[in-house]
Amino acid sequence: MINLRYLLAFALAIGAAVPSIARAGQNTDTLSREVALAAEREAKTSELTPPQRSFLERKLHWYDNQHLLDKVFSGWHGIHLAGGDFPAGAGTKFGVGVDRTLGAPSETRANRIDLSARAARSTRGYTRFGSSVAVRRVAGMPIDLTLAGDRHEFPEEDFFGFGADSSNGNRTNYLLESTGVGADLQWHPRKTLTIGAGLWHLDEQTGAGADPRYPSLDLVFDGTTVPGFGVDTKFLRTGGSVVLDLRDNPLHPHAGSQFEACASRYQDRNGSTFDFNRVELDVQHYVPLPNRYRTLALRAAGVFTDATSGSEVPFHYQPTLGGGQALRGFREFRFRDQNSVVVQAEYRWEAWWALDAALFVDVGQVAPTRRDLTLRAMETTYGVGFRLHSNRAFVSRLDLAFSREGFVPLLRFEHVF
Repeated sequence: MINLRYLLAFALAIGAAVPSIARAGQNTDTLSREVALAAEREAKTSELTPPQRSFLERKLHWYDNQHLLDKVFSGWHGIHLAGGDFPAGAGTKFGVGVDRTLGAPSETRANRIDLSARAARSTRGYTRFGSSVAVRRVAGMPIDLTLAGDRHEFPEEDFFGFGADSSNGNRTNYLLESTGVGADLQWHPRKTLTIGAGLWHLDEQTGAGADPRYPSLDLVFDGTTVPGFGVDTKFLRTGGSVVLDLRDNPLHPHAGSQFEACASRYQDRNGSTFDFNRVELDVQHYVPLPNRYRTLALRAAGVFTDATSGSEVPFHYQPTLGGGQALRGFREFRFRDQNSVVVQAEYRWEAWWALDAALFVDVGQVAPTRRDLTLRAMETTYGVGFRLHSNRAFVSRLDLAFSREGFVPLLRFEHVF
């Protein structure tokens, strides 16, 4: 006779074992499904092909990564185009420059020597010649020493008179000749900080202008009331500067700031008639907007001159506003006096990978004293601009500027800021 207790125990054991067997079967089925899914994914991955660029996309990708614009404008074996840094109105410019480095061009090599020379001429008779020798990292220290010379002749420089009330109808021109030799020393205690000092001898001559379209300065203004006109002046210029550059890319900035201050002392070597001091301040700030292709660029700058007792500031050393860099809606040198300030703002966006567009506004003023600089007397200009660049550096720009005196198109090969 079967023992009832053993039968009950056997039944309970079978009941406990059945769920475990079922769970084991479920786990086996789940594992099988996962293996099958993984095999399907691997098979699909092996069948996928990488995306194919179109013909135009392939050409643009190649162009962007070859840095062609940089190579064209950097020249060949150190020989390149050079415009001579002529002011606006000089006409079409033709020039050549040569840059050489003696030995290995390493940025960290001590006593590296860089040689540079420039020669340029324009269709309106502007000429410039210059050369320099720079010793980088002198004795292994973060110090650069540059010896340089420059000779230029500008025969048709514009002069409209002095002050904010000068008239566009009084446009005249004059000759400016200058020869200078000197030395500059730069100390780089940090990558973002540069402290400089310089000593230069300058020989300046001014005279009657050669522009047939406008009268010479001395035919409209009393030359005796224009300080430095028709006079051969020789100066010993000493000065110092500080530059703190926190921009992300100095050649084509989108973020960061730059602060620059420069102070110079001009001593008249023929007496004390034209002894004066000059201070230049420049602050730039770039705000990247949430869309990384858009930037708000801001700048404030001022130039202040002071003549010593019994002296005057020569007219061609007085700060000016107008032209390609400040108050772009007015002609070059439109306003001139002993002090100037300008504030500029630009909203820039990337219209194409090699072209930026910009909306800008400039406000500024010149005045005989710093107390006369007031917001209510500021001139205003505005406009739209287009900037051509490579993926690393600025190349050229076209600004279409407007002011109370009309419309001024500006094609330049240096950034406004």
